[in-house]
This record gives sequence, structure tokens and C-alpha cells, in this order.
Amino acid sequence: MTDRRPARPRLLPASVIDKAAVAPDTSSEAALIAELEAALATLPAPERAAAMIAFGLAEGPIGVAMELELSEMDADALVRSALQLLRGRMVDAPTQTGELYARLRPRDRHGSRPGEHLES
Repeated sequence: MTDRRPARPRLLPASVIDKAAVAPDTSSEAALIAELEAALATLPAPERAAAMIAFGLAEGPIGVAMELELSEMDADALVRSALQLLRGRMVDAPTQTGELYARLRPRDRHGSRPGEHLES
């Protein structure tokens, strides 16, 4: 058994980085936005509104609940439904970096808020 350390990472000179191949742009941002707008237009009105509030305005499910006067659970379900419908409609959209994922906070399995059990 040897106590050999792994090799340390070495910095690459700038000339090596400058000469690195750049992947060609396979889709333009404008085309992707047009595809997204077309997909949004096909959504039912409640899902479209939820998607615009949650993702377009970055308000999340809480913002949807406040704007559409829904319970947090109903708003969360509506946002997840909108996201699933959008993913289905955008499956053929060309992307540069592979699949795009929207980020939602994971649901608590027990239906309580985080830290709620600590309140007394």
C-alpha cells in the first residue's frame, strides 16, 4: 500500500483556452423564445396565468396563490400542471444545453411548512 497523493490540478495557459473549440450555436435565443410563446398560447387560461406569474415574474406558487386568490396547495398544483404542460409542448424545441428545468421547491410530504413543528 502506498501513500501516493492524487495529482494536483494545474492551471491551463490562456492560449490553450483561447484555442479551445467552441460549440456551434444550434438554436438562437429568439427562436427558443418564439417556441415558448407559442407553447404558452396553447395552455388553458389558468395554467398560462400561473406560468406567467410563477416563472415569468419569478413569484413562484406563493405569488400565484396571492394573485389568483387560491390556496397555497391549489396554486402549487396549478403551477406544477402548467410546468408539465409546457414541458410537453417544448419537448421538440431545439436547445443548446440539453433539457431545461424549471426550479420549484420540493413539496413537504406531510403538508406542513418547514420548521412548523418547532413553533409552540
